[in-house]
Amino acid sequence: MILAGVAFAALASVAAPASAQDAPGGQEASAVEDIVVTARRREEALQDVPIAVTAFTEEALQNQQIEDLIDVARYTPGVQIQQAFGRDGDRPVIRGASNILTGDGKVGIFLDGVPWFGDFSTLDLDLAQRVEVIRGPQSAVYGRGTLSGAINVVTRRPGDDYSGRMNFTVGSDERLDISGVISGPITSNLGGMFGFSSNEVEGQYQNTVGLRERLGSQKTRGFYGGLFFEAGDVDASIRYFRNDDRDSHFPISLLPAAANNCFLTTRPYYCGEIPVPTSYALNTDQILVPGIVREGERWVADVNWDIAGSGYVLSYLGGQNDVYESAGYDGTYDARDFFVLGAGCPFIPIANRFCPRSAFYDTSASDRSTQTHELRLSSPGDNRFRWSLGYYTAEDELTPLAKYLEVTEVGFDVLGAINLVETEAWFASADFDFTEDLTLTLEVRHQEDQITSTNQTYVASQYFGPEVFARVRSPNPNAVVGTPGTRNTSFDATLPRVTLTWEPSPELTLYAQYAQGNSPGGFNDPAAPITTYEEETLTNYEIGAKTRMFGFDYLNASLFFNSYEDQVLTNTFVALTAIQSYRANIGETELKGLELEGGYSLTDNIRARFTYSYIDAEIVEGVDGDQAVLLLGRTCILGTANNLDGPGCRAAGDISGKEPPLVSRHLGSAGIRWDGDTMDNGWNLFASADLTYRGEFFEQVHNNITIPASTRVDLQVGVQNDNLRLSIWGKNVGDDDAPVGVLRYVDFIAPNGPAGVRPRAFGVTPGELSSYGVTLSARF
Repeated sequence: MILAGVAFAALASVAAPASAQDAPGGQEASAVEDIVVTARRREEALQDVPIAVTAFTEEALQNQQIEDLIDVARYTPGVQIQQAFGRDGDRPVIRGASNILTGDGKVGIFLDGVPWFGDFSTLDLDLAQRVEVIRGPQSAVYGRGTLSGAINVVTRRPGDDYSGRMNFTVGSDERLDISGVISGPITSNLGGMFGFSSNEVEGQYQNTVGLRERLGSQKTRGFYGGLFFEAGDVDASIRYFRNDDRDSHFPISLLPAAANNCFLTTRPYYCGEIPVPTSYALNTDQILVPGIVREGERWVADVNWDIAGSGYVLSYLGGQNDVYESAGYDGTYDARDFFVLGAGCPFIPIANRFCPRSAFYDTSASDRSTQTHELRLSSPGDNRFRWSLGYYTAEDELTPLAKYLEVTEVGFDVLGAINLVETEAWFASADFDFTEDLTLTLEVRHQEDQITSTNQTYVASQYFGPEVFARVRSPNPNAVVGTPGTRNTSFDATLPRVTLTWEPSPELTLYAQYAQGNSPGGFNDPAAPITTYEEETLTNYEIGAKTRMFGFDYLNASLFFNSYEDQVLTNTFVALTAIQSYRANIGETELKGLELEGGYSLTDNIRARFTYSYIDAEIVEGVDGDQAVLLLGRTCILGTANNLDGPGCRAAGDISGKEPPLVSRHLGSAGIRWDGDTMDNGWNLFASADLTYRGEFFEQVHNNITIPASTRVDLQVGVQNDNLRLSIWGKNVGDDDAPVGVLRYVDFIAPNGPAGVRPRAFGVTPGELSSYGVTLSARF
């Protein structure tokens, strides 16, 4: 419990009598050589830490118009995040480790070092002091869910004096943002920080049917409160974060089977660059609660005790997350009102069917509750040999709720399984300085994950009254919906990282690194052809250099080779009443890449920066059932599922040599910033221009559909002094309209192909168009 951490703080404050370190306060330094990061769970200078990490200070977030982690990814080499479902189902990809099906596991998101469970699109950066994007496996340090990297958002802390800030933004699409924060001392040992935010914007796409609303509208209300304690050798804090989100249905448009142009004699598919939708028609009037409703409460507590001033530090870090979410979507992706079992509700012996209601309009709700606790003991940081030991435990439970159960043409909705993940880990690290310039670092974590999936069942009359049974076909109030049962599995892994660091001069850091990452497996739907999937493992070999030589403010480069085994992608299966995706281990992928980032002062007033990454991603061993069906049709289907044991199917399903989905070979950004000389009245002008580029990528493992390259330009001009800042800005001023996602789909209305297989159709999600506005910021 978080309260245990607070109790530990109280005990430690009684036991510890010496002097305290000053709590960090004030504005983060802008010069890269002054930036301190905690990428290895300890404070280190950014240019000295032997890891590929990109850090964004509070000032950089403001100057580059970064509002969320999606923007952060655009300015980080080797990182891309796909948002195909609005602020739901985020799919982050670092260094080519595809994340095709939404969910936790491959990129860990952290708030002040505590895992952020669930979607992170609404993670508020208004309170961020720094955002650290750490590339490469972080499992030895951060644990579960960091197979290819981690992102840590570090929030601000109060200083010694009272201070505050307010932000006010108005813009196109009826955008209105207001936020504020105030902090300062409460007593000589206690400080506080309190803030709020309100953000709303109308969607950029018009729904032509249904509720005829703007698609993609977003509204968020946030509250933050924190208490920070210092006495003697102890510092501690407890922080509370609250977010309430209400989004309309995300924009998506169906490219129907009639548009397919390849594999027309087996399973019709679309090949080539996916077209940009021109209209959107979603039956949102058929959905109980269209869009997203999310209410999140998160607590973070930490305690640090410098034991009797010895330099040995005992630390506790704990977190608690409670998130309610409902999501309602039109699964047809167009204006067609069609049915799984066919119009007119043909005779199929299913009790409690409500024939006029299509199963494609669905609203679901869930509660997610998580707790994490970490205890760490660290030796003094100025010794030649340094070490730390620690213990970590977590419990994460996701419970689907009965709140929006419906009755449709296929009967009563099944209530999803309760999934519980219990994690326990021991970890350690050791640093040894062979010389003043050469250091060897060993880090290791042994982790065990226990996963339990418990099916939920209910009697139909438990949630539905007589008025419902009066209108359904073959009414049976005593029908049991769902199949009882509990499944258990466990995974354990020992995850090392070895780093050799050489600093031949204060201006140059060289490193070589070996690391392993993992993402534990889990369960599919009990009806899926494969009911479990195994853990993924990633082995990373990397060399890197960080320098301030050659006139650069900073210049960083890394080369890596990753062997990615048992990669999890998705297949689909068609049951009597549904089409569902399931996870499957498809084989092994090799990932080779180069990452560059740098900054250069062209004059005293003009600074330029850039990032670039190249990723060569290739599946070297793998078999995919859907690929076999594309080539051979119904020969590779048995019943309702893919069948690789059919004649020639395993060879046809070989995907060796293909590229993994959602991975661009080329990513880049460039920016320039001008700050005018300060005038006599204390004001100065500024202007900036930023360009980001995302190369084309394949949407699925078949390498048939490509999402075109995207180039965005953001501009900003304004005036500022020590207390006020006024900026006029434009984002995506070139109106780049490349789609951001494509969802493959079974087109039930279209006739079967010549091989007797239902053709595919594709839901296409558009990107964000241009927006403009004015922001006024005040500090005091």
